[in-house]
Amino acid sequence: MPFIRLSSAKEISPEREQALIDALGTALSSIPGKDPQWTMVELDAGCPMYFGGKKQEDMVFLDTKYVGHFTFQQKRAYVRSACRAVHEVLGTPIDRVCVTVSEYESWGALGDFRDINYPE
Repeated sequence: MPFIRLSSAKEISPEREQALIDALGTALSSIPGKDPQWTMVELDAGCPMYFGGKKQEDMVFLDTKYVGHFTFQQKRAYVRSACRAVHEVLGTPIDRVCVTVSEYESWGALGDFRDINYPE
């Protein structure tokens, strides 16, 4: 169920869009059990973004959500890889890429409800 909401201040071409989604899937796979084929990405390109009260021409925000709890090192590896992917695909400076990571214990998918505390 990994879900990434990507907001970008600049427009993204369809070719770069797919390359970015592929690269983010690869970055997320650095967390055990997170498979790119199950990763959902919502892309909002060309949206007004402000930092420090000033409009930004090139800034990216990644809001990452997934099920499970992982180590600091695993999450750090993902964030570093995701920032690198954005920089390599879009050219956005690393200091203009922000990432959040939210971990959940339960989720609904494929018509059912699951919880990591209640294995079937």
